[in-house]
Amino acid sequence: MRASVSGTTLAIVIVTWNGRDDTIRALDALALQLQPTSDGNAAVIVVDNGSTDGTVLAIRDRLPGLQVVELPENRGFTGGVLAGVAASTADWIILLNNDAVPQPGWLQHYQTAAAGAERDVIAYGGKIVDMTGGLIDFIGGSMTFDGHAFQNGFRRQLSEVAEPDSGSPIFFACGGNMMVRRREFILLEGFDDDYFAYLEDVDFGWRAWLSGWQIRYLPQALVRHRSSATSNRLGDFERGVLFEKNALQTALKNYEDALLGPMSGTLFLTLLHRMHRYVLDRNRYTDALGRSPLGSLPSSDPRPVSLWSRLKRRLTPGSQHPHLTDELTTMQFRAIEWFFANSERIMEKRRRVQSRRVRSDKEIFERFPLSYIPTYHGDDVVMGSTLFQFLKPDISSIERSLSEVTRS
Repeated sequence: MRASVSGTTLAIVIVTWNGRDDTIRALDALALQLQPTSDGNAAVIVVDNGSTDGTVLAIRDRLPGLQVVELPENRGFTGGVLAGVAASTADWIILLNNDAVPQPGWLQHYQTAAAGAERDVIAYGGKIVDMTGGLIDFIGGSMTFDGHAFQNGFRRQLSEVAEPDSGSPIFFACGGNMMVRRREFILLEGFDDDYFAYLEDVDFGWRAWLSGWQIRYLPQALVRHRSSATSNRLGDFERGVLFEKNALQTALKNYEDALLGPMSGTLFLTLLHRMHRYVLDRNRYTDALGRSPLGSLPSSDPRPVSLWSRLKRRLTPGSQHPHLTDELTTMQFRAIEWFFANSERIMEKRRRVQSRRVRSDKEIFERFPLSYIPTYHGDDVVMGSTLFQFLKPDISSIERSLSEVTRS
């Protein structure tokens, strides 16, 4: 079966990794909206990222004509999407999280939008709410100056936040509920497979806008989402590495030539300050970092230590040097290690991105201002510093607090 309207074909791609029950729930909801056609092609492609929970056996006969792409290992959301897109010949691809449940009319609204899409619209972003239907997951998003991003109004009541009108331009569509032109998605190199997961949709949105495309909001294409059902299995530390490395390469790939240099000052100052705070606040004996050149090592540390640790310090005085043992600190260094190991690769991708530019960042950010949002411990200090304000480039931006953007 294949979804089509007015000669326009659509394929729905779902990526799953050890999410059997969630995927079954999504497919059951889709079954109520799909209509078989005579060509026998599949409207639904499930890409399994090497699951070990029996997902493939459980879903293979769930829908008539369902196509299952089995990957031998977990290639992340980006790798799964790219495999699903490669398996389709449809005009439009609808991306649906496996832990999302499309609501009645979801597919019909995407079909109608695809049939009537203006030629410069490359993608539509649907609306995402929590499983109760009352809390916002995605109604649009904003990007920070350093490549991170937030879902506007995340976890707030729908009644509390002004929602964009249907058809309004948005900077990016959430990859968990979006529709994109397949051919153009491929021509723009799709989701960057170096991301694995997180911020790949923000990166694609920026690349689409600078290449002359538009992305529109389609709230009628509504899903309910069991947020973080998959990402929780990665763990906070692995997610943290992905967020940091992906944000950094998003900024370095996509800022136009005239803006990358000026923006790099604030970007790397903030990154350096965050690493500095992680080291000082979450590791032992870091007060030694503040001693004078000829000063002695400190004899004590304010954080509680075990009896064995105290004995070890007496026997090995050198142990009073700073110890980087905290996993969140290590996360920052892992992201930086990846960046240095792949900097030439990032710059080659930047060359390709910039070769497609037809719209300036100035024009883009006048429509979608960059955000300065203190997010990490100490961000308010560095962002309020004289040095940061001196380095901050003259570009359309908004300063906001984290509580104004999201409810954690």
